[in-house]
Amino acid sequence: MINQIIKRVSYLIKRAKPGYLMVAALGTFLGISSITYFGYQYEAALLFPSLASSAIVLFASPVSMTKVKCIVGGQLLSALAGVTVYQFLGTTWWSVSISVTIAMVLMDITDTLHPPGGATAFVAVISKQNYAFVLKPVSLGLGILILSALVVRFLDLKRGYLKEGGIGVGKFSRTEDR
Repeated sequence: MINQIIKRVSYLIKRAKPGYLMVAALGTFLGISSITYFGYQYEAALLFPSLASSAIVLFASPVSMTKVKCIVGGQLLSALAGVTVYQFLGTTWWSVSISVTIAMVLMDITDTLHPPGGATAFVAVISKQNYAFVLKPVSLGLGILILSALVVRFLDLKRGYLKEGGIGVGKFSRTEDR
């Protein structure tokens, strides 16, 4: 039984490509560490889960959701949707639902679908935010994530663990290890 577990774990580690994991882990750590530091300064800890999800999408997902356009647009539109719904409807179970639904619709029609944005809309209503929420924690956090992705991209130029093409940041390959 233990040998089977060891073999399975060993297989999973080899399949994941250590170089890819190191680059993705570094980017995630840099981005989330910075966001957490500033989040505590601005007392915006409820936003951490949404931005942590964005970091995972940015650094570890090879699909189109990693486009900077989707991450920035999706988070900003969702923050705006959440704040606007709160301003007009207050905080109720249905206003939270409406904010997430509006965020999804806005992201879909602007081609900026980013699932963690739903959590941002949710947090904006639950924590009774005003429009400054869009600037301080959301925009600042997004800026930090994108800057972290650019730093990781720059540091990775020689090793090439990042997939060529695409947007230039956050496109990793789990199956190729150059």
